[in-house]
Amino acid sequence: MSLQTLKPCPLLPLQALAFDAELASFDPFKILGVDPNAEDKEIRKAYRKLSLEYHPDKNQGNKIAEEMFMKVAKAYEALTDDEAKKNWLEYGNPDGKQSLEVSIGLPTFLLDEANHYAILCIYLGVLVVIIPAIVAAWYQHSRKFGENNVMYETYSFFLHVLSEHSTAKMLPEVLAGAAENRTAGRVGDATKHAELARLVTNLRQGLMHKPRFEHPIIIKGNALLHAHVHRLDISPGLHADLRRILANAPVLIDAMMELAQSQRWMQTSMNVVDFSQYLTQALWIKDHSLAQLPHFSDKEVQHCVKGKGAVKMLREYLDVPNEHKKGLAGMSDGQCADVMRVCKLMPTLRCKFKLYVEDEAEIAERDLVTLLVAFDRTNLADGQLAPPIHAPKFPTARLENWWVLISDRAGNLILADKITAQSKIVDHHVKFLAPPQAGKYVFNVDLKSSDYLGLDIREQVNMTVIPAAQLPEYTAHPDDLNLDDEPTLFEQVMSANADTDSETDDNYEEANDKNDADDLQDDAMLTEAERRRRKARIQRKKQIKHDTKKKNQHAFGDDE
Repeated sequence: MSLQTLKPCPLLPLQALAFDAELASFDPFKILGVDPNAEDKEIRKAYRKLSLEYHPDKNQGNKIAEEMFMKVAKAYEALTDDEAKKNWLEYGNPDGKQSLEVSIGLPTFLLDEANHYAILCIYLGVLVVIIPAIVAAWYQHSRKFGENNVMYETYSFFLHVLSEHSTAKMLPEVLAGAAENRTAGRVGDATKHAELARLVTNLRQGLMHKPRFEHPIIIKGNALLHAHVHRLDISPGLHADLRRILANAPVLIDAMMELAQSQRWMQTSMNVVDFSQYLTQALWIKDHSLAQLPHFSDKEVQHCVKGKGAVKMLREYLDVPNEHKKGLAGMSDGQCADVMRVCKLMPTLRCKFKLYVEDEAEIAERDLVTLLVAFDRTNLADGQLAPPIHAPKFPTARLENWWVLISDRAGNLILADKITAQSKIVDHHVKFLAPPQAGKYVFNVDLKSSDYLGLDIREQVNMTVIPAAQLPEYTAHPDDLNLDDEPTLFEQVMSANADTDSETDDNYEEANDKNDADDLQDDAMLTEAERRRRKARIQRKKQIKHDTKKKNQHAFGDDE
């Protein structure tokens, strides 16, 4: 059927697309509709038939027919002309190798000269006004934050409120006053305000520490945190505000720990970690650690802490074999399975603590001491990582973290460090200075979970500090002594120029002698062991310079 007889129909655009796709792949046999093994006579016959069918005179105004007519002519040429056939076989086109052109399509209004001035103004506005404004806004926002993305205003508030006497009961109010929580702490509409007033009245009946601040935002945040740890029911609107406060809590608690450590507040640091446990598990100071287990009410807790096989805390309960665990008698099989599953998730640690000085057998005065905190999570299989924390009341997922706190017998905090490793076996090293005086010392090492109650571990480690004068005499390795005998590159250069620049050598030696004298004057700031090592090093340098000068003198004498 001729294209001239085609009538307009809705499928015409689809036909045009199909035709364009066919033009994209040039196959002369397919275009002419002949077999690849066809003879010249059959090819000419097919060409005459198609050229008549798609001739432009018969299909006036039909672009598809015109393009098909040209393609039929090219197909016939590719199969009858030797040069065209060679080009088609090599390059896929009877005209030979084609160049590749790449262009970018732009909207027409960009190419219109009448719009060039407006486009230039928009470009300058974006470049000069909008981008600098965005950068300035970002800078103004980011300069409010310090380390760990905590606002400087929050650090200032914590420094003003926290002290060495801060207890865990005071910390909900401290957390509520952080600058990050003031958006979530807005009182809201009248309904929220009325519910919040009832909540505060209820909490002030012995459930909440007497507030220090009467600011509405702090009161609201304080009340919501107490509702969380006491597991009180609140409306969805207030619960959404509570979720935002709890989401900010981990980094803000780390900021509290950072401040308490900088001030050497041991008891405050312990209380901050305890507060982190309370928030994670939605429990409070008088609640038993067994209440973290699912389906455990006061009845089950009392059954576990009394009678034969009683336990005092969660860590002891986890060590009890499953068949001897108490508190499960009134539970269904599904509830018992939940308890066993959670007990398997909770960490049981086997710990080891060791004090030492690297490359030394003894600990001398003011040595840099390393404390090795090594523990094995016995609830995990080899190669397994710690599972997420079981905290159904906390809005976000949390990973298992531990705090190691080192204090002396007087209760002074020496160091606090966070352990974030999730592997089965953990070796964590913390460093601190040994006491300035020789003697025997006892240090308390507390390993506290930031997420679970009742798993904390405290042990004492002993340290014997010897006077620095009792350290063995420093002796260098023989290989090191041989290296010291070799002149340095700088000394070799100076020796080569000794015959022409003797005055410079004298000044250099005088400067070295002056530096050595300055080093000796600084000895008062060093320990006895460090002073002995420095003195030996200076003596070796002087001997090397003396030997080098003597060799040069002999060499000059031989030349003469």
